[in-house]
Amino acid sequence: MKTKSILLVVAAFVLGAVAAGSIGVRVIREVRTDDEATSLPDSAVTTTIAAPSAPTYQVDPDETMIGSTAMVPTSLQVSGARVAIEYDLVLRAPYGGVDGLNTFIPGSGLTLVDVSELNHVWPTLWEIETTDGVFEGGAANPTVRVARFDVDEGFSPGEVIEVRIIEARTPVFSNVPFTLSNDSPRSQVAAGVAVELLGISDQGASTIVQVEIDADDPMLASAFVRGDGPGWRSAVLEAEGRPRVNLTYVGEELPNPIPLVAAVEEWVVMDGTFAVGLEGLR
Repeated sequence: MKTKSILLVVAAFVLGAVAAGSIGVRVIREVRTDDEATSLPDSAVTTTIAAPSAPTYQVDPDETMIGSTAMVPTSLQVSGARVAIEYDLVLRAPYGGVDGLNTFIPGSGLTLVDVSELNHVWPTLWEIETTDGVFEGGAANPTVRVARFDVDEGFSPGEVIEVRIIEARTPVFSNVPFTLSNDSPRSQVAAGVAVELLGISDQGASTIVQVEIDADDPMLASAFVRGDGPGWRSAVLEAEGRPRVNLTYVGEELPNPIPLVAAVEEWVVMDGTFAVGLEGLR
């Protein structure tokens, strides 16, 4: 084949490819248009990523996302001048492969707890805005699932303009090494939490170290204490409801100062406010 013929064939192939590409683009444009317009001129074509017309929920249409936890109202009860909003908390964060977390359980000490069973959010302070004013309420502690409010007599859910959580907290866990001695018997292990040495006693081959955990508000910050290093055995609460821990040390001589670790749980305030939808309860 002569050189001129080869050039003509190549040119024809290129033009054909361009034409086919144009047809493909036109087909895509026509498929993506609505019924009122079957195609658009080249000058008017733009690329647009449109949000869905309605949000997609994985838990419930009335869910409120607080961090990685969905708060879902389940009931609204009115009794005289008292209002109670019950809710569920559903962890949405993946936790596959995590067996559990050593958590201080009052009366039990450090306990391995399944991650899905932990309290990840505490909606502490709520507001109900109504046509008659704003009323504050909240959940008494992290384990309850109800927010209570004192309102005016004759309150009706139809008067509600908005319900919002204006303060929510999440737990932060940390291990805090510290030391105690007769010369320095007290140590601050977290904001509002201190540990104090109460006594040291020999019991045969063992030494018992007794400490007291002093928390300003155990609901907001709490701790449990264990020994740090070799020689330490059990660490148990002296009695249920009393924040005293007896630690057993087995060794030739108790170190001075005494090395300890505080397992601290602090409920810290999260950023932002969170609107609560009650449409499904009305």
